[in-house]
Amino acid sequence: MSQQSAHNHLQQAEKGSWLSLVTYFLITIAKITVGMLFGSQAVLADGMNNLTDTINSIIILAGIRYSQRPADDNHRYGHWKGETIATLMMSFIILYIGIEVLVDSVEKLFTTTAEPPHLLSAVVGLVSGVVMLGVYLYNNRLSERINSLSLKASARDNLSDALTSFSTAITVVASQLGISWLDPVMAVIVGGIIIRTGLEIFKESAFALTDGFDKAKLDHYAVAILNNIPAVRKIRTIRGRKYGANIYLDITILIDGQLSVDDGHSVTEDVEQLLYDQFGIEAVDVHVEPYREPFISH
Repeated sequence: MSQQSAHNHLQQAEKGSWLSLVTYFLITIAKITVGMLFGSQAVLADGMNNLTDTINSIIILAGIRYSQRPADDNHRYGHWKGETIATLMMSFIILYIGIEVLVDSVEKLFTTTAEPPHLLSAVVGLVSGVVMLGVYLYNNRLSERINSLSLKASARDNLSDALTSFSTAITVVASQLGISWLDPVMAVIVGGIIIRTGLEIFKESAFALTDGFDKAKLDHYAVAILNNIPAVRKIRTIRGRKYGANIYLDITILIDGQLSVDDGHSVTEDVEQLLYDQFGIEAVDVHVEPYREPFISH
């Protein structure tokens, strides 16, 4: 991926984050207001969840903006990891609010008498669920196309919010039918869903920040090189890391030791071109070592 393409992808991710921010802001106001006025603990808990999403969208936007800064003397690889750092911060906020909602909901479950919430709470839950499902579909498709970790995390959170909102609407209707205890129970479940989402986002962002890389992908790259470039006799090492959506590879290949320096350099260019053509990987560092036939003793 070229630097210009990477910047274009970040600008597209920024649009998706703005969509999430505006949507979450409006839904948060609606849910918290209805939850407080009409006594629905589940809707109020869901509104608190959306409040964290609003804050997270702001953090993600800041991270994406930071990632678009050009390389400088202190950041020769650029500022691409700013997006991943923002995603990690997002997970901390989600976990904190999730724990707060869970603890508060458990206390209310055992200390208060649940009253059936107003049907307006169900309407709010249903409408917000439909809206968030649409936001999820948009952000999920966009995140897959531009390979954005932060937008992918936001899309996962969008889906979680949509499902939670639908569940909340069902809970309110059930409460009107006499199953009032289901409302505080649903609030507990919402807290659990928030915590699970935060843990998943934390795991993925921490993996990227510690230079974790999918071994299956590295094996796939290695097989493609060996199958398409005969001059490469063996791959000694292949390592990968990510800077935002950009993949950086370090590869040590073994070639015929009798080849000239020019020929060896030509092989490295073939490797780089193959990885770019087949996988869109532009940043590749290829180290060449001589290949020696295994010695067999008789």
